[in-house]
Amino acid sequence: MTDRGLWIAVAAATVFLMGALSLLAWRRKETDMRPVWMGMLGFFGFAVIAESFFELICFTALGPVTRALNASFARLIVFSCLCAGLFEESGRLWIYRTGLAEHEGRAVAAGYAIGHYTAEIAAFCLWPLLSRPPAVFGASEAGLFIAERALACLGHAALSVLVWEAFKKGKRGLFFLAIFLHALCDAPIGMLKYGLLQPLLARTLFACGVTVLFLFALRYWQKMPRGIMIKKGAESSDLLCEGEDHENVLQEQENKEIQGV
Repeated sequence: MTDRGLWIAVAAATVFLMGALSLLAWRRKETDMRPVWMGMLGFFGFAVIAESFFELICFTALGPVTRALNASFARLIVFSCLCAGLFEESGRLWIYRTGLAEHEGRAVAAGYAIGHYTAEIAAFCLWPLLSRPPAVFGASEAGLFIAERALACLGHAALSVLVWEAFKKGKRGLFFLAIFLHALCDAPIGMLKYGLLQPLLARTLFACGVTVLFLFALRYWQKMPRGIMIKKGAESSDLLCEGEDHENVLQEQENKEIQGV
């Protein structure tokens, strides 16, 4: 194996471990794998199938729309980034509504994010990386690739929290803000794809965007109850959290029962 081939292997192994270790960490801490499976389903259903199919039609089969998009790199970038934000965040919201509506707790958002970015690594990262010519991949490229993927995982976690908060609290504005922030963070990578930015600058801007997104989502994350709670009807819950949060939820339920009496 050449030195450059070795760096491809290192990058692929590191990115694979991001997903694998996240799954193992989740399995050790939580008993409910449903949020993770739902995250994978949301990614493949909305990002791989729906988004890709919609973009394919727009880029190849809509006559004037196709010509207008292909006439400008700026239009392609804006369109692609908005599609990513719209389809992926709509996927999160739809999965939350249909598959996780009975769940409570911030670990649900974390589980969805783990499922989403693990599926993304498997579908969009490993094979393109392993099929890349070794002659154009070295230590610096490996480092940038690993950093980009780590930041993407962090971004998906933040977006999962924002959409979970929007769903649970009925905050439509926060949902649309999540779409916009997703598109904004993707913009530097889109510009890199079309050769409008140098790799280091593009990933630096991407890192800045994800950092702002993460800090913004953190305040919502801190206010959410820990663990996972699965509701079984309007007046009872099957609690899957432990410790102080468990006691707090029980106390809240007891207070509601007293008030009801």
